[in-house]
Amino acid sequence: MDEESGAPLASFEAKWASAHPEFALALKFVPPHERAARAAFACLSFELEHAAFATRDAEPAAIKLQWWAEELARAGRGEARHPLTQALATQAGFAAVPVASWFAVIRGALEQREPEPAADRVAALRTYAALYEPLAAIEAQLFGAIDAPARARAAAASRALRETALLSDSLRAGRLPLPLDLLARHRLARGDLAAVSPARTAALQEWLATLAAEFAACPAAALGALGAASRTADRARARRAARADEPLAALHEAFGRLPLATVWAAWRAGRRSPA
Repeated sequence: MDEESGAPLASFEAKWASAHPEFALALKFVPPHERAARAAFACLSFELEHAAFATRDAEPAAIKLQWWAEELARAGRGEARHPLTQALATQAGFAAVPVASWFAVIRGALEQREPEPAADRVAALRTYAALYEPLAAIEAQLFGAIDAPARARAAAASRALRETALLSDSLRAGRLPLPLDLLARHRLARGDLAAVSPARTAALQEWLATLAAEFAACPAAALGALGAASRTADRARARRAARADEPLAALHEAFGRLPLATVWAAWRAGRRSPA
């Protein structure tokens, strides 16, 4: 991690914005005095997500998350070493975040490594919530003007959407993005998800419609500018893909677009932030 710690902050922001173009847009609606810390928090969340979901081997993921746990503890004592924690430490109230809160985030990230198949929608989203609930609580403590439960709910749905888009990779990593009751309704076994079929298409359409409804249940204006942008963009993506004849292809295409409603949602949420 030493080499990574010396990387400029801009490199983390570029990686984050490449994966989530809606966030770069939403930053324009964040109060100027908070932008650096907001971006740092979002980039830190992205780094933790990468260790939780995208790092293939268990040992490197565990090492990386342990490093972050130690770094966040150091940062809380005013000894930040990483560009992200150094930028985040400029936000008022950072030192008041209990170390236990950061450790809850790390535990939540570790829980994503070998999840049990989810019985239903509630269980599937609850698994992701183990990471996003403590993250949302910290975000609300640092920046205010955020409904933390709604923020966590929308973030969990966004993760579910991305795991669905990466269906083949998720299956190879031992994760099952679709809940078991959904598979049962469409008479699918886990192995059937690897091949295109009418049953798989119908199951994906139903799941994407379910996620679109999950996003709709989270008021964009209560999520902060970044959360509102993410929720609005992902809701549009899920709805579009749910109506498509080839849901996965449509979802991949949708991630390459930025729905126009994203700008409006980010602007409205940004207005709720203290000037």
